[in-house]
Amino acid sequence: MTISKVFLRDILGLALVISTVLAALCILLDIFAVFAYLNHEEKIASIFFDESFYLLVFFIPPYFISKYINHLDMKTPQKNIG
Repeated sequence: MTISKVFLRDILGLALVISTVLAALCILLDIFAVFAYLNHEEKIASIFFDESFYLLVFFIPPYFISKYINHLDMKTPQKNIG
């Protein structure tokens, strides 16, 4: 692999980690919102749901980033034995 491909794979790996963490934060905020709603704290639950709504966008990129990173690994040249 060339230096640019290695650098691209590292940057995409970092983006994958960040997207996964933000998607997990979205789930965590939704869980907190449910607990707040069950404790009759509707205003706090509404704030948690509003904040987690914008993080929903981070559920889609990890799938495509991981597929692309694996595609980069498959493109390495193979030696022909024989």
